[in-house]
Amino acid sequence: TYTFVKLHLNRIRTTKDEFILFIRTFREEPDQLKSIASFFSCDDNNDLNILSPDLDVSDLTSTCDTIFNQLIGPSHGLIALTDSFIIIVLNPATRKYIVLPPSPFGCPKGYHRSVEGIGFGFDSIVNDYKVVRLSDVYWDPPTDYPGPREPKVDIYDLGIDSWRELDVEFPPIYYLPCSEMYYKEAVHWFIVTDTVVIFCFDISTETFRTMKMPGCCTFFNGPRYGLAILNGHLTLICYPDPMSSIDPTEDLIEIWMMKEYGASESWIKIYTIRPVPIPIESPLAIWKDQLLLLQTKRGFLISYDLNSNEVKEFNLNCDFESLRVVVYTERLTAISRISEHGTLVQQF
Repeated sequence: TYTFVKLHLNRIRTTKDEFILFIRTFREEPDQLKSIASFFSCDDNNDLNILSPDLDVSDLTSTCDTIFNQLIGPSHGLIALTDSFIIIVLNPATRKYIVLPPSPFGCPKGYHRSVEGIGFGFDSIVNDYKVVRLSDVYWDPPTDYPGPREPKVDIYDLGIDSWRELDVEFPPIYYLPCSEMYYKEAVHWFIVTDTVVIFCFDISTETFRTMKMPGCCTFFNGPRYGLAILNGHLTLICYPDPMSSIDPTEDLIEIWMMKEYGASESWIKIYTIRPVPIPIESPLAIWKDQLLLLQTKRGFLISYDLNSNEVKEFNLNCDFESLRVVVYTERLTAISRISEHGTLVQQF
């Protein structure tokens, strides 16, 4: 009933209500990929408990690229899953989803469109969900280097089931696995100017802005970066570059928290993590305000307890560094109400 749904949406949530959704990809045959979605809760011992059987989502992703799979959200209980070619909006609580129609905006013959970033979130002004797609269009001659980039921004409005172009430019995106973070009705990426900065797109105003990172975090001294949420704050994870010639198990991981969102001077370092004994590919998320989830270079999931310093390795692995994670709380958001204009609501 409406009253039950309203009470469900408004009740106070804690980290005990948090679940995680994993997406991972395997190569079953030389030309055949398999993508699996797994749903877990966590017990008092910080062990993973299966919420439901795994879902085979191979038909919902293309076979062109698996490394850049992303989970974006949650936003009011909904999550976007994309491999940059196919975009799905899913309610993990109800297992209902829609597959967005492809963007009609391609590129002329002889040109190439490269999707550089995807964002998803809720616009509280118009009371609608939006997807934003950032692309670069290049002249793509067969025997020469690509020509100058032309940035393109596409917006999909779920309420009217339609794509449109946004006439605005943006700098090249510095892609990292643990980015495309949705927080405070904005999507966050990284870009490189004189140094690395956080690049934000406001879902409601449809404008870009930047935020400086801590002064000691620069592009030239080797670390890579991830974004997460810790204690309700935007959090920056600085971790060793897995491609560095320096042994990554001998380097430190730093975690910084932005105490006042948007105020670059409010960054504070809250953790310096001793070298993890297992080589790390990338961070994935922070769960229960305590567990730093990481992907190893061998493709396995491990957790690092920020309170006890305990490291756990789980029997959850993938190929192609394709493990992706999103932390969510269950909400009964009715996905059907935002797709009544034609896009079919489906059920896992």
